[in-house]
Amino acid sequence: MPSPNVTLRISGSLRDYIEECTGEHGSYETPSEYLRDLVRRDMEKNESEKWERLRMALAEGLSAKKSDYKVLSTATIKKRARKRNSLSS
Repeated sequence: MPSPNVTLRISGSLRDYIEECTGEHGSYETPSEYLRDLVRRDMEKNESEKWERLRMALAEGLSAKKSDYKVLSTATIKKRARKRNSLSS
């Protein structure tokens, strides 16, 4: 099934900038190509930031003293994860 199209209305200085970036003198042939590239880069940036947060959390956990560790039940871990996920949504 083909994905639906998205229509954007962009005017003023944003439209002028897109026109500078596209066409004969720009780096992209069309505004659609330019916007797709922007979305892809934003997606990559967000993924990279997620991995960095995970890396930092793992590094923090791995560098903690044994006395800092707490025994947690599976239910407690799931509850905390659900709470954390609902806050970040």
